[in-house]
Amino acid sequence: MGGSAFGSILQPTAFPRIPPPIYQALKGSFLSKLQEFYECVGVPTEAPEKLDHGDLDFLAAIPKAPFTDSSVPHECIRDAICATYMNPMEGNRTSNYAVPIKPGAWAEFGFAGLEHQCRKDVENGEIYYQVDVHVCYDKDEWDRTMFFHSYGDMGMILGLISRNVGLALGVKGLKIPDPPNPPFDLSEHFEEIAEFLGLSMQRYNEGFETKRDVFEWAASIRFFDPSQFKSQGPGISKVKPERKMYAEFVEWVVAMRQEPSQDQTDRLSRQDLRAPTRDVALAFFGKKGEFEALAKARSDRLKLKGCFSGSVVHDWAEMGGYWKGVKLIMDEVRARMGGEEGILKFLEGHSENDLKKAVLQVKSDLGIVISPEVLQAEEQAPLLMPSSSTSGTLVGEIVVDMKELAMASGKDE
Repeated sequence: MGGSAFGSILQPTAFPRIPPPIYQALKGSFLSKLQEFYECVGVPTEAPEKLDHGDLDFLAAIPKAPFTDSSVPHECIRDAICATYMNPMEGNRTSNYAVPIKPGAWAEFGFAGLEHQCRKDVENGEIYYQVDVHVCYDKDEWDRTMFFHSYGDMGMILGLISRNVGLALGVKGLKIPDPPNPPFDLSEHFEEIAEFLGLSMQRYNEGFETKRDVFEWAASIRFFDPSQFKSQGPGISKVKPERKMYAEFVEWVVAMRQEPSQDQTDRLSRQDLRAPTRDVALAFFGKKGEFEALAKARSDRLKLKGCFSGSVVHDWAEMGGYWKGVKLIMDEVRARMGGEEGILKFLEGHSENDLKKAVLQVKSDLGIVISPEVLQAEEQAPLLMPSSSTSGTLVGEIVVDMKELAMASGKDE
């Protein structure tokens, strides 16, 4: 039911369910008013077989003059649609408006009695339409949101099926879940995504008359295996109870699993179901190289953290809490080996123990000697060291007499 955004000031019954003929008339009226302010305005196609509506949802993008360089003020929308109350949200979010229903407005549609009953259910007899306006960042986001929110819970159903085959599909496109790392983007374009998933956009554009039509189209995803279907578990978000179409789809899949059709049997025997979905997706979208490069970069960072971190070098060189010395050693090792990439290359042909020997050699070359005087000097003054290096090999030398620096520091006192 509409009105959830105004629970603090209006009764839930102040927002009655809207009969389809009235809903269609209102949609056209509000659409024309919103088009005065935005280049792109639309309503996602409603769920099939819907008997009534709780509110009116509009998607908008690209403000018209004089608001081309800013956002359209909420007050302009409020006044244009004659709303009494509003719940404004800044940026690319959904704002809510409560538009009063004029007495007798439903009579011309043959619902005078229903309107009368709805008014009796409210203390003051005042009833409203809830109009939600979601402002998209640009045309691309508008297109994606229009698609994903069409036909009721269709987008959520596609998202659930995608999760079942190891992918993540949402308003922002198709991704590969890669926990604990961020999801990896495959595509933001639903035409391209539909082609990959084996979904017929021609069938989608023809429209769906029933929920069963939507279910069958969604379940035609080429990787979908009803026998392995799950609606709960890791990576699958919980869904609100009011998402009845979503729940009906889950029940439909369970029933379909018990009596698979010949088409399902043929589809499940295809080769692409035996291939890892991730690999097929990366190849289709041309993202394999990028994905592997990111994976390698993460692996390299972990490898360096495990064998060339400050704590590791500190322990190898027995620095006794002398962290400035640790930094000097690490900087010189990087300089001599050609940065962290050089260190990783070194580790490809050598062991961690060889790296430890290199660290100890650099400590010796720098002349770092740990003593109470050195630690005291570090506490009293910053240590500025020159640096010289050669590329590729552990050659070259920087000689630093730490004892002399400590003694000099003591004389200054």
